[in-house]
Amino acid sequence: MRSENLGISEMLASTVIWGSIPVFALWSGLPSPVFVFFRVLISFIIILFILKRESIKLIWNIKYNEIASGILLSLNWILLFYSIFLIPVSEAIVFYYTGPVIAILLAPLAGEKTTMRGYIASFTSLLGVFIMAVTSIDINIAGIIIALLSGITYGLLTIFSRLSSKKGAFNLIFIQSFISIIILFPFIFLLRFKIDFNVVFIIIFSGAIQTVLALFLWYDSMKRIGIEPVSILTYLDPVFAIIFAFILLKQVPGVYTIAGAVFLIGSGVWISASRKSIKAGINING
Repeated sequence: MRSENLGISEMLASTVIWGSIPVFALWSGLPSPVFVFFRVLISFIIILFILKRESIKLIWNIKYNEIASGILLSLNWILLFYSIFLIPVSEAIVFYYTGPVIAILLAPLAGEKTTMRGYIASFTSLLGVFIMAVTSIDINIAGIIIALLSGITYGLLTIFSRLSSKKGAFNLIFIQSFISIIILFPFIFLLRFKIDFNVVFIIIFSGAIQTVLALFLWYDSMKRIGIEPVSILTYLDPVFAIIFAFILLKQVPGVYTIAGAVFLIGSGVWISASRKSIKAGINING
């Protein structure tokens, strides 16, 4: 029970951290692939100092599913950050959070059972997400498609990360960062961008806190409570994103946004309060 409570606490902490990412991505002004490159570069350097000699062994013994998770991580972030430059953050987040639903539906591929409670909570969460944006969607086909693709890669990333969870959180983040650096490095020369002191601070903060710390909490919570409850609790991300947008960007949420947030929080509390549902998702040994 203590492990389950810790897992839930870790997941909630990661949602708070990730809720701030869209704001920092916009503040940086960097092209999406460049912003993601510097995030993973900082995380790679930090974990390299933590793992030291073990890092060479990890790179030498990379598995196919770990390579897939690294590719999906890169695509997931690139698509999400690109979409928020095409459509408002609230709209991008709406489509992005189809990902946890996809993860729950595909959970059997990772050896986990999806319960009826999980299906119901997923539907309720998704309903809340769409309610949040019902009055603010501006039609931009390219932005919508890119945001939806980011949601799909999110769901697939959850599955492949779960399949790779035996590596341990830091080891998996290191491998994914290594793969992402290789994929994203060419964009440094293909895209134009400017870096000043503020951008450097954003990059370091994003790499250390929003990437290493948040991903560690996310992966470790997945080992403790499983895909289903993690996917439901992830729906608190847009709630915190709205809060940060209100505090930092002065964007006041409307009535529909607040109503949608109630659905999101309610489903998250419901799934996390159910010990039976959480246990149904636990499969630490893969």
